[in-house]
Amino acid sequence: MRDSIEVISYQNTANAHLHNHTQIVLPLSGRLILDVENKQQTVQCGQACFISTSQAHTHLAQEDNLCLVLNALPIWDSKIESEFSFIDLTPQAQAYLPFLSSLVSDTSSRLKTHQALNLLEHLLPIPQEKIVKADARLAKAKQLLDHHFEESWHLAKLASEVHLSPSQLAVLFKRHLGMTPKQYVLRRRLREAKLWLSSSNKSLEEIAQKVGISNASALVRLFTKHYQITPGYYRANRPR
Repeated sequence: MRDSIEVISYQNTANAHLHNHTQIVLPLSGRLILDVENKQQTVQCGQACFISTSQAHTHLAQEDNLCLVLNALPIWDSKIESEFSFIDLTPQAQAYLPFLSSLVSDTSSRLKTHQALNLLEHLLPIPQEKIVKADARLAKAKQLLDHHFEESWHLAKLASEVHLSPSQLAVLFKRHLGMTPKQYVLRRRLREAKLWLSSSNKSLEEIAQKVGISNASALVRLFTKHYQITPGYYRANRPR
């Protein structure tokens, strides 16, 4: 497998070939002709070429060029084909390319590279699953968190339950709910804590255990941050 991020110069011509991974070619300077499944276009800085898995493609480089190449993006399911092979970049996407290029020589943190690539979901039209299918999986993930909020949920575990990758699930939550799965389950736990505070005389330690929060101190800190009042104040001023 090639590196996730490469900066290369295309030379001359190439025979038509294909990969078993997705690829995005983003010229940084110069220009070249790219052919994807017999669709041909000249691409230059400010443009991009999306190449889905198993799509035959080739190039013709008649002048010097330098290109950023992204392989097997974690946020692009290899089974999903790109609707458009050639696109124009937004100014925001263009401004992001030098930073991505700098990661080629930065081997200090794989996590930083992974996070940087995931941000592209907001800058490029990364191919996604059909919305109906995505909605069904998101609904199932929400249902699991709503019904089992007290359990210890890790993103990878939740994603596997709904047959998505962790990055895909995180993108769905952010896109449709405006929050991460971790933030969603925390809000669910705090709502449940409010119910216990208003309907029982259980101690904060007992309530924390029931809703899946580590201890009373953590409950006080999280409740206060979210609702701007302490659990004790909420309980003392609950409707009678």
